[in-house]
Amino acid sequence: MNNAEDNFGYFAKTVSERLGIAKDTLRSWSLKLEAEGVKFERNARDQRIYYEKDIRALENMKELMDLQQPLNDVSKTIANKIEKSFYNKDKTIKNTEITPSVSQGENGLITQEKQMENFKKELIEELSNKQSEIMEQFKNDLTKEMSTVMQDRFENAVNEAVKMALLQERKEIKKQVVQEIEENTLQIASGMEKTDGKGILKRLKFW
Repeated sequence: MNNAEDNFGYFAKTVSERLGIAKDTLRSWSLKLEAEGVKFERNARDQRIYYEKDIRALENMKELMDLQQPLNDVSKTIANKIEKSFYNKDKTIKNTEITPSVSQGENGLITQEKQMENFKKELIEELSNKQSEIMEQFKNDLTKEMSTVMQDRFENAVNEAVKMALLQERKEIKKQVVQEIEENTLQIASGMEKTDGKGILKRLKFW
């Protein structure tokens, strides 16, 4: 690829056909990248213009999406690489020159396929690490939430038990008071009967 090709721009239709994806998918990916700070050049009609460096980034994005990686994570990773000019041709050549493994390869050059394969592994590893961090954070948040829920349930159970105990205690006290009243009533009635009985005997003896 010469410099002229590298500076030649393409519209969405051509890029989507080259990537083998729908135009709507390309638009969705572009919006995600723009949300991460990536800027695509636009013409007077506000159409995006994609250069070779952009297409290389989108090709890597497609590879990761084909591996069922989350779009948000892929977008962040690709945007980070774009910010570091990873997909620029000059950057690619420079990286190739300083990589120790290059000198061991045939003619001192590493093939683009090999380079892309290494880069894909790097991206997958980076995404896996991010997913692990997300899962760990999710577990921590879930644990805190469950602890709060369990604490609330425990407090509610204690409050309910206290209410039930107080209610039962009131019932017992009421029952005891009623029983004492009944006993006192019986005692009073019994005393009155004894008094009336003695009075009658006295009257009988008197006569």
